Amino acid sequence: MEQEKYLKKFVKIYPYLKGATDDLLFFIAIDSLFYTVAKGLSAQQIVFLTTMSSMFSLFFRMTLIKVIKKIGNTKSVRLGMGLLLTSSLFITFGNSYLWIMIGKIIYEIAWVFKDMEGVMLKNNLIVLGKADEYAKVSNIGMNVYSFLTLIVALSSGFLFNINPYLPMYLCITICLGAFIIYFYMKDISNDNIIITENKKKVKVKFSKIIWIILLSYAIFFGAVIEGQYNGKLLIQYELSNIYDISKVSMYLGIIVTISRISRLLSNIIFGKVYYKIKDKSLLILTTMLFLAFVFIIIGYFIKFTILRFILMSVGFCIILSVRDPIKLYSNDIILKLVKPEEKQEAISYLQFAKKLGTTVCSLLASVILLKWQMIYVMIGICILSIIEIIIGIKLYLMLSINNKAKINKAEEKEVIIR
Repeated sequence: MEQEKYLKKFVKIYPYLKGATDDLLFFIAIDSLFYTVAKGLSAQQIVFLTTMSSMFSLFFRMTLIKVIKKIGNTKSVRLGMGLLLTSSLFITFGNSYLWIMIGKIIYEIAWVFKDMEGVMLKNNLIVLGKADEYAKVSNIGMNVYSFLTLIVALSSGFLFNINPYLPMYLCITICLGAFIIYFYMKDISNDNIIITENKKKVKVKFSKIIWIILLSYAIFFGAVIEGQYNGKLLIQYELSNIYDISKVSMYLGIIVTISRISRLLSNIIFGKVYYKIKDKSLLILTTMLFLAFVFIIIGYFIKFTILRFILMSVGFCIILSVRDPIKLYSNDIILKLVKPEEKQEAISYLQFAKKLGTTVCSLLASVILLKWQMIYVMIGICILSIIEIIIGIKLYLMLSINNKAKINKAEEKEVIIR
């Protein structure tokens, strides 16, 4: 009875805690400004920060997965939150480029551990007898995050103008509060730490369908993150060709705010229709991703100013609107397909795929920009989104066959029992 009471409390608290810690709130809205104004870093130094920290995270990923298996989900999530708090302190108070670099590396490592909170939620819901509510609870967390980032987007610029360090102080405060609360959150299932009878190492063998999901996730997120970053820059450059800096910042701020609203609305709508569309989600989301880049590209080549920026802004908003739903769908489907002893590794691989896809797309974008304009980066990502549609169709067919096979097995068992 006490266990059930705890689990119900866990399910209530989780989405709000997850929403408040899905990134370093306040910092994410002013990161480039903070690096350049408060820390005096150049564009090259900022790019190098991201590249080095991503490479470090990729290189040590397998070692970190071994640590997760040894300490379990509960301790991994607490460690991840503690590392996020540490990274925010290093970035804020670091008085040299090296300390800021260390902070950024710690930030990337933190997510390898903190992503186990999804596994923790799934396991606790299974114990509670509500395994199918994973998507529902996760979606509430995404809605909370979207709402908070909308508030942050509206307030961070104002706070930064008062004091460049003020948003960072708020960021540290949120991280500290969340770090304390996470010590009251735990995975009470038997799958918190996987131990075999002979205490031998569990050798994980993913099915072909899991590898297709990982490939799809890598390409999708690579396209989303690079499309979001470069799409925003492209709109900024086009605005600066027509307007002065004050109008550029105002119009860009409006576009970013609308994109945050679209992200929130998308999460709410997706949460309501998810259980109805299920495996069709990937087909819908990949098609939307493709259309996003089509809108941006067409808008770029249209001469009529108002229509140009409307189309480019719509495309940018669509990119943000598909970001959370694909994360929800991929986490949900992969946790349903893998065995209990594979959950930790599956989620780690999913995040590895995301980081790898983003890194590869970032390197390709950098190579393109050495010779061509930004629009060619968007065209390249648009081609990548077509490949993602093809993979999405393949995955949908594989999942359909897999579901039919499960139904047939269940029917056969019923016949044998009778």
